[in-house]
Amino acid sequence: MKGSTLSLQKPSLLLPLLAGIAVFVFAAVKEQYLFVFIPFAAFIVWLLLRNMRTMYLLLLFCIPISTEIEFSSLLATDFPDELLMILLTSAIIAVFIYKPNSFPQVARKSSLFLLLLLQLSWIAVTAFFSYEPLLSFKHLLAKTWYVIPFVLGTIYLCNRTRYLILAAKIMLFGMLIPIAYSWYHHAQTGFRFETINPSLGPFFRNHVNYAALIVCLIPVALAFFFHSKGKAKKWWAVLTMLFFIALVLGYSRGAWICLFTGIITIWAVRKKYLLSLFAAGVMFILLSFGWLVHNNNYLRFAPDFNRTIYHSEFSEHMQATYALKDISTVERFYRWIAGMRMVATEPITGFGPASFYSHYRSYAIPVFETWVSNNPERSTAHNYFLLLAIEQGIPGLIIFLLLIVAMYATAIKVYHASRHTFHRSLAMIAAVIFSMILTLNMLSDLIETDKIGSIFYLLLGVLIYLGNQQKNYASANRQ
Repeated sequence: MKGSTLSLQKPSLLLPLLAGIAVFVFAAVKEQYLFVFIPFAAFIVWLLLRNMRTMYLLLLFCIPISTEIEFSSLLATDFPDELLMILLTSAIIAVFIYKPNSFPQVARKSSLFLLLLLQLSWIAVTAFFSYEPLLSFKHLLAKTWYVIPFVLGTIYLCNRTRYLILAAKIMLFGMLIPIAYSWYHHAQTGFRFETINPSLGPFFRNHVNYAALIVCLIPVALAFFFHSKGKAKKWWAVLTMLFFIALVLGYSRGAWICLFTGIITIWAVRKKYLLSLFAAGVMFILLSFGWLVHNNNYLRFAPDFNRTIYHSEFSEHMQATYALKDISTVERFYRWIAGMRMVATEPITGFGPASFYSHYRSYAIPVFETWVSNNPERSTAHNYFLLLAIEQGIPGLIIFLLLIVAMYATAIKVYHASRHTFHRSLAMIAAVIFSMILTLNMLSDLIETDKIGSIFYLLLGVLIYLGNQQKNYASANRQ
């Protein structure tokens, strides 16, 4: 049979299907349910060998529906997306080794890619000097299977407009699964604030991660709405509205703020003010941290243990936030102060990637300790920029900031110079989502998670592609 339809008359397809059914039956009869993963793994390997682009698109679909599995306090993975990342990384490396000429020339010529390589190289250096070398080299290894599939994989496998559009649709529709799951369970408790986390099931650790992914996908949904016509426009309007409702019911203050960040970014890109605003933001943050350290001003925010509690009512939760008496806000001060003292101790190479949790308590100020400071989730500094300075030293933070500046500069240049409507829209979407991710990471380290980290590196790959397309267009015009 022609096309994509599978013919069961072919023994090459019939035998694997029968074998898969046999394994499922055996697993059910013997109650050895781990055997169920064998047909899945075999299918993935077959798919990988048959078509890497299909594997890449499957990876994007699995990002919203993947779940975290802990094997021990030191070993955890996100399934199945992290497994797919590792397989796709291995396949891409094998292709580039077997066919060196297939390595994207786009990447070799890109300053963005060179900055990314510089960042990875510095992570390797800091891992060598790490206080926790095993954890640090594991972090470096994990970083490679984010960078290769989402940066190089995007350039190599999604180098056509139709593939990029398909990839965006797949992520949007994949996100509908956890949204529907959450609404079903959340509705049974009246969509109350205190029951949002349990309703997210196996897909998300908490409502912050859930709302973060939703808000980062909203600009994509809006782009489809604005560029569609007829009945398609109505369907995209419905889908976009579903995402907005899901964002509201996610009860995440940071994700709501991201909507305003996105609007400001659109204006700043159009007026070419974005880099100036980013520089002003960095200066404000540096001055704020400097003020907190000066004369121990941070002690003014020491918590009142009789008033610093977790609020089950969302209105009380918001009021406590404004007054800086919310438990999560106070706990952030506890870790930020510890983090600043750690940076002062190791300003050049830091403590090493993934080492914050093992050492921050000895640098913390007891007066800021709260009843959640035991930190059973093993979460980090709740500020990605500070975390970089802690674990990779001030040079690591500077390299990351340079990467962000280069990404913004590329997006602005493509938006204003390109005559290709799709490329201009893609550049604007990238800038908006980057701003949202940076806003989220002011109070978290979501770039280190599969849900947000994947989008960050995917858009980095997209900008490398767009930057090359713009160079080619400019060269053609000069000729």
